[in-house]
Amino acid sequence: MKRLFPLVLLTLILVGCGSKTVVLSLTFDVEDSVQRTVLLEEAKKVIDRRLSRFEDATPSSMMVNNQDDGSVQLSFDVQNDEARKILVDELLTPYSMRVMTAGTGTGDLFVEEVGWFNDTGITQRQIVWTEGNSDQNGKGVVRLVFSEEGHAMLSEVFSNHQGGELGLFVHDRLMARMPIDSGEPKEEIIIAGIPVPDMAGIFADDVNVGTHVTFSLP
Repeated sequence: MKRLFPLVLLTLILVGCGSKTVVLSLTFDVEDSVQRTVLLEEAKKVIDRRLSRFEDATPSSMMVNNQDDGSVQLSFDVQNDEARKILVDELLTPYSMRVMTAGTGTGDLFVEEVGWFNDTGITQRQIVWTEGNSDQNGKGVVRLVFSEEGHAMLSEVFSNHQGGELGLFVHDRLMARMPIDSGEPKEEIIIAGIPVPDMAGIFADDVNVGTHVTFSLP
């Protein structure tokens, strides 16, 4: 069992020297050329957003080199040494997403001021694609589309936990909560009511890149 507590941001002062260039190898787990192009652009946006947290860390133009093995080599300069190191560390960390059910008593994961959650076995491995959009009221909507295996697992969860609640966790952080309002089979998860549509797009980018792109050092 694991307990989560509010995060405290620690600012680390890192003194670096040498090359300002970041070179990353991107491997995709999809064959479709259109999806690969979309994922590459989403990966660039993920990098831009993560660097935007730091001063003097705007990346230079990103150079793309397609490799014979189907991977892509992405290179760019970042002047801020701390930002460069943290970015690479984050991108090399394996992505983790879990769909969990809210529980009573004890469970697999505890969130302060929310409670316990239990594993369902559904992870990013069962996600085929994630889309971010806006609804007719101008609110953001995220749609997570699952594989056939994911469909079966979701249907079982909804059947066994009708009236309960789902929690969507990324790296063990609670990102969204959704009521299980029906025992009907489900093939996807819809996260609605996001205040700003752009937030839905950002979340979808992060999930797609985390699910389908592996970063490594060449």
